[in-house]
Amino acid sequence: MNEAAPVPVRPDIDALIQQALAHVGRNDLYQAEQALLESLAVVPEHATALQLLGVVRRIQGRLPEAEELYRRSLAIDPAQPQVHYNLGNLLKADGRFEEAVAEQREAVRLKPNYVEAHLQLALALSETDDHAAAEKSCRDALRLQPNYLFAKQALAAELCALGREKEAERILRQALTVGIRNPRQAAALEHNLGIALKQQRRFDEALSLFDMAQAKVPDMPAVDYNRGAALQQFGRLREAVESYRKAVARNPLDMSAHQELNELLYRLGDDDNFLVSYDEASVLYPDLGNLPLQKAKFLYLRGDYPAARDHFFRACELLPDSITAQHGLAVVLTHLNEFTTALSRYEALTRMAAENGQVWRNYAQTLLAAGDAKTALGAAERALALEPDSQVALAVWGLALRVLGDPREEHMNDAEELVRVYEIAPPEGFSSIGDFNCALNLYLDSLHRDRRECIDQTLRAGTQTLDNLFGMGHPPVELLRARTDEAVADYVARMPDDPQHPLHRRRRNAFQYAASWSSRLHDCGYHTNHVHPKGWISSAYYVAAPDAVHKPDAKEGWIKFGEPNLPFGISDAVRRSVQPRPGTLVLFPSYMWHGTVPFHSAQSRTTIAFDAVPTG
Repeated sequence: MNEAAPVPVRPDIDALIQQALAHVGRNDLYQAEQALLESLAVVPEHATALQLLGVVRRIQGRLPEAEELYRRSLAIDPAQPQVHYNLGNLLKADGRFEEAVAEQREAVRLKPNYVEAHLQLALALSETDDHAAAEKSCRDALRLQPNYLFAKQALAAELCALGREKEAERILRQALTVGIRNPRQAAALEHNLGIALKQQRRFDEALSLFDMAQAKVPDMPAVDYNRGAALQQFGRLREAVESYRKAVARNPLDMSAHQELNELLYRLGDDDNFLVSYDEASVLYPDLGNLPLQKAKFLYLRGDYPAARDHFFRACELLPDSITAQHGLAVVLTHLNEFTTALSRYEALTRMAAENGQVWRNYAQTLLAAGDAKTALGAAERALALEPDSQVALAVWGLALRVLGDPREEHMNDAEELVRVYEIAPPEGFSSIGDFNCALNLYLDSLHRDRRECIDQTLRAGTQTLDNLFGMGHPPVELLRARTDEAVADYVARMPDDPQHPLHRRRRNAFQYAASWSSRLHDCGYHTNHVHPKGWISSAYYVAAPDAVHKPDAKEGWIKFGEPNLPFGISDAVRRSVQPRPGTLVLFPSYMWHGTVPFHSAQSRTTIAFDAVPTG
């Protein structure tokens, strides 16, 4: 008589999962993995075992496998808030912020009191620049756990991003009054308080807090970065360079630190060290595409188009799906007059990024440069359909109309009518505009600290202030602002009711300043031909002008209107020139092409400019 075969004993799945949890708690990932694999061998679609194995894979750094396991678990049981939370954290770490937001929203929907998910939702929203929604999520976390320090820290960061630095300061100071045993947590709060104070231009206090944070946690690269930013604003530029160098040394993949370091090195004229940080980081990370991509942007701005082409091409190889890399290469090819290759790139880009207005408007410029104005007009109109108020798209559209002889262009770019010169009255306390300009020019000396222009600006052979001037507590600048308010209001009041005109259709009585700055040109200095992307009405107020501007035939130092940034086959491109005279303010549409004529003089040409935009 044959004996019956023994019945295999089914493992206790719940017991194996509890073992796995205990092993994870002890960081014994191998034993945890074995217990979970044994569970899944019996029940391959066990939701809890799958998600726990996903946790193990995440800790092991096997992120694609972790994501797959989380998603398999959710396919079996979607109502697992902790799995949505873990998946959201993984997606955020991978830079997929919109997807991370969706997962954390689902986590808090399933479990409204999930305080950690509220906080991680806030952090993911912050990465998408939705700071208002991020603030709300931070406050949701704090309603559930009022003393949650991480949530207070995150809330303060969002308030700073929203321009509410004083609120952030109050929250952080209150948090620091509580006894904090963890030095890293205390350092993080001090660091964020330093940022809030830096944004209030309280640089001494900010630097002190950055030093305190770094004394507690010396290896915090974010402190080095923000300390560099404060030192730069304080005018201690060489110290700022060293802080940025430390930030890059601690984290060679910190793209913000690389960018700030190299922008500052350029302004200081330190050509020996300019862009070296990218080369050093590329030795450590030869396959990281963001390094050649960012270096390529700098090379393009410097005008070294052949080298920029090589680095953009390398970035395209490493980042084949990057619109930024592909677009940068197409722009550089246009500047190298390699129109056939550039147009081929743009045709692919318009398929890859059909809703990207910047791609369409640069495509239109390349078509114009290649002599195809008709197709360029269609590309520019596509850009305007996507971004109706884009000043660059309007400028390119106008160029296409001009090349085609379309009368609509003369209407939109009537330099005689739309360029207006205002005589500014002396502000209160000054007997003449000359006395005021002398005081203003002397004050601006303290803000023009660099040795060379910003690399990403249109100015050549001069310097430009970094921050907005209006609203920053500069007394003589605020006196001027009161007068520019009057001039802009008059300019707006004179606009006719014309819903078809790109300037007049945006007419509002209320306006604000999107940007304001001072430029100072030296011998042989000038502005390249450009438009103002962030404006509606743009300007130039003349604080000081060299004697060379009094040569009417040469028009040295004069502002000129109508000439674009590339020839495009347009003859007699300049339609109007205006002589700089201290005390006058020139207003014009932000989309109107303009630049200046180089001048020869030992005297400087100093202006204050701004971009006004409608509100309401």
